[in-house]
Amino acid sequence: MKVEQHLIDGVFVEHVAPSGLATAPPIVFIHGGSHGSWLWDNWTRHFAGLGRHCYAFSWFNHTGSKALPTEEFVNRSMLDATEELDIVVRYAGEAPVLIAHSMGAAVAQKYAEDHAVQAQVLLAPVPCTESKGEAIQVPVDLSAPFPPMPFETAVDWFFTGCSEDDARRYHALMPAESPRAVWEAAQRGAAIQLDRTRISGPMLMVAGGQDIVSPAELVRQHAAHFGADYLYLPDRAHSLILEPRWLDVANRIDSWLAREAW
Repeated sequence: MKVEQHLIDGVFVEHVAPSGLATAPPIVFIHGGSHGSWLWDNWTRHFAGLGRHCYAFSWFNHTGSKALPTEEFVNRSMLDATEELDIVVRYAGEAPVLIAHSMGAAVAQKYAEDHAVQAQVLLAPVPCTESKGEAIQVPVDLSAPFPPMPFETAVDWFFTGCSEDDARRYHALMPAESPRAVWEAAQRGAAIQLDRTRISGPMLMVAGGQDIVSPAELVRQHAAHFGADYLYLPDRAHSLILEPRWLDVANRIDSWLAREAW
């Protein structure tokens, strides 16, 4: 396979191409809050090995992408990352599968209100107004970028199951986040409006039974509201992408895509 990195209209994009001709539509991977394209390193290579062009990108002000003025960044909603997603999909050149995590799931769904996609796979998605849950009490200063969490908190939220070496390596990569986006996520859906009558493509939502950020019951409610397929993994936490058993999750997603999307 071939790995290329590009900066396209300010968006850092890593493109992993399959060996030979593609055998299925491309996948665009969308990270969540306080992460970047690096979240998907294992996944892009795995799915490229299965015959797909894979594109992972970073939101503005995240790893490798352009920095916005502070006053613009602090007011940026998570849904504003549809701008970056649109840039990447246009670069990919055809309607993709979207695989997204956490805040990135809302980005995928909002994008799919106005654009055709082949399918959506949403891992530990944030809910919306119709599937909202009890808010998380996170102190947020809306006038300043939200810094990366302390290591111990980041492990609880994002790196459960990872070795300490891996967790520290990932923690060192975490960028600051828009405080507005963090506030939206902490509201557990109350601030995110999505129109299920407009969203294109079949959907699969995946929940971990040990997830304290996107609890499985909220993901189940969210899936029910959108008529999505629902996969419950009782022994997994929020970062289904980085946990050591990520390959099992990826292979189950590939099986779903082969059966449901075309």
